[in-house]
Amino acid sequence: MKIDPQRMDQLWHLLEAAEDRFCGPDEFSYQGALHSFSVGLRGVMQRAGEGVDIIEAKRYFSVLLKEKHYAIEISDPEDVGIPMARMIRDDWQRVPDSMVLALGRSFPSVPRAPRGGGVRDHSTQFPPQVDDEKTRSLIDSLIADTKLYATSKAVKELFNFTARMRHVAPFNAMLLNAQKPGLSYAATVRDWAERFGRYPKARARPLIVLRNFGPVDFVYDVLDTEGRPLPEAAFSFPTTGDIPRAWFRSAEEHLEKAAIKLIWADEGDRRAGCVWQEKDYNDKARLNAVSLVVNANHTPATQFVTLAHELAHLYLGHLGIDRKRGVDDRRWADLALREVEAESVAYVIAKRSGISPRSESYLSRYKGAFDAFQPQVVLQAANAIERLLRLPFTSWPNGANGGQMSFNLGS
Repeated sequence: MKIDPQRMDQLWHLLEAAEDRFCGPDEFSYQGALHSFSVGLRGVMQRAGEGVDIIEAKRYFSVLLKEKHYAIEISDPEDVGIPMARMIRDDWQRVPDSMVLALGRSFPSVPRAPRGGGVRDHSTQFPPQVDDEKTRSLIDSLIADTKLYATSKAVKELFNFTARMRHVAPFNAMLLNAQKPGLSYAATVRDWAERFGRYPKARARPLIVLRNFGPVDFVYDVLDTEGRPLPEAAFSFPTTGDIPRAWFRSAEEHLEKAAIKLIWADEGDRRAGCVWQEKDYNDKARLNAVSLVVNANHTPATQFVTLAHELAHLYLGHLGIDRKRGVDDRRWADLALREVEAESVAYVIAKRSGISPRSESYLSRYKGAFDAFQPQVVLQAANAIERLLRLPFTSWPNGANGGQMSFNLGS
């Protein structure tokens, strides 16, 4: 449909007034200005109890933007992900509502016949304007009730997460962090398909983010997609190797007998696992109760390394003394040394079973800890874990290809 030149001339001063109120070429791109105009005009008309044919209004406003050479937005392929919340301006002190209303009334909403029959006001195809402040206040209250951010550590993790997810509005980053801690990257179905040739896995659970002046968007974590291979650098814990799922069932039985509860958690790629002591019996005749978490969304090879890493913390004494297991209290070790020791144990165990973790990238964060590193402590813990899990695999090539797998049952 062509623009009527005569009508355009008549509306030009009102369109310029709307530009002064809702956008500006120094702050907005073409797409951003059109969005701010659309949101602002609808808001003024709704407060006045009137409708507007926003599509027709945007057609005329877009001509003004092109005439004034607003920049076309060009996205960097590396910045594709959850759509960034666009800036909205409403300088009501500069341009009064009366001029905006005059413009809106020039585009009255008209009944249109939708597909499938029936008649509806065209403006109803847009999501109803919501009270963003009220919505966010309610969600703030819900999150506060969960006590998700009741400690300084949790708050620090939230802020670090928000800093990493720079293409997501901060409030949406908090929502994503609450839904899937450790999330590294998420995108809409369309972005995954068009940019990466990937699609959500069957029964993958979408994550919810808020949209401006609308309901919600659904996005998917990278771990919940499949399709075209992604580069290794796209993942936080890249690991190569193949482990049949049946092995984990056997390992879980051994862990249960050793008073270690294995928990499978639905978490993002940046979280691999954790371990803690549930009960310290301080008894040579009774094992301390331990809980160990592994990310259920990682590949089996990564889960294998995570399991070894978290067990290493236990057998290295990082959780405290365990008399029955013969573990000394080594909680005095600082964070860097603890992580170097645990990852070194995991690396030794993994390599001896045909799994190749990228431990060097993880250990590079803690270079200074190697001054206090004691290889014999690492090897003793690795030996204890291999005995517990019946490792290493002695027929790895057959096992890796789905054949019969045997275990080293020696002491």
